[in-house]
Amino acid sequence: MITRRIGAIALAAVCAAVPLTALSASAAQAGTAAFLGPVKCAPISNNELCARGITGSPGGYDVAYHKNEGSKLTARFRLMCINGFQKDDNGPFSISAGQVKSFVFAVGNQGSCRVRMQDITNGGYYYSPYVVP
Repeated sequence: MITRRIGAIALAAVCAAVPLTALSASAAQAGTAAFLGPVKCAPISNNELCARGITGSPGGYDVAYHKNEGSKLTARFRLMCINGFQKDDNGPFSISAGQVKSFVFAVGNQGSCRVRMQDITNGGYYYSPYVVP
């Protein structure tokens, strides 16, 4: 059930995480549209860390953490690619049960990548499955 919900909100995550003007201007300049790849999720208790590739312009990777239950925590995302490329999000975020936090790494096609979520509050690391644009 959660995986189906991800597909429906992933486009909203892209729009919320990347400024609309930047996405629209880049897509218009390149003459292409951004297409979302399949969502791949990793369970974290009753929560989920999901990722998908984005093709077109600007292209990159979309990540979302769905916190269905548990205490509030502070976390960070890091994109980690097989080719050695790494990029952090824009800084720590807080998330509570019932919320979804997402981020788009607009870095073009870096090949096969996954996202690491660092749970700063509790000291753990969690990984999404690998995805490609």
